[in-house]
Amino acid sequence: MRVEEVMNKRIEFVDPDLTVLEVIEKIVNKRIRSVVVKPKDKDYGVITIRDIVYKCLAKGIDPEDIKAHEIASKPLITVEKGTSIEDAIALVEKSRITSVFVKDGEKIVGVVTLMDLMTGYLIGRLL
Repeated sequence: MRVEEVMNKRIEFVDPDLTVLEVIEKIVNKRIRSVVVKPKDKDYGVITIRDIVYKCLAKGIDPEDIKAHEIASKPLITVEKGTSIEDAIALVEKSRITSVFVKDGEKIVGVVTLMDLMTGYLIGRLL
């Protein structure tokens, strides 16, 4: 089974100069857990709810006073859409992350969480 079979295609991209408050509003309104930050220099980044809490709120930083690119985790960890679920699980384990973004060439087309990968793995073993 391949990651493209279990990925979520709902990806939200944000401008790197948005305030973290605007990122929070997007996350809440779209009911998502993360956003992809477009490159300001050369690398895509990701902002998760955890990033907002640890890199902004817990430090007492006002979300209106900090930009998305300042707290984005980089580089974005990605796999190609044809990557096997087993290889994606190994990458997640090695990188100590809970989700990985899926690319089709240079375009980001989805995201898979550890739960998606484990579900896909189990379904693949049963079929």
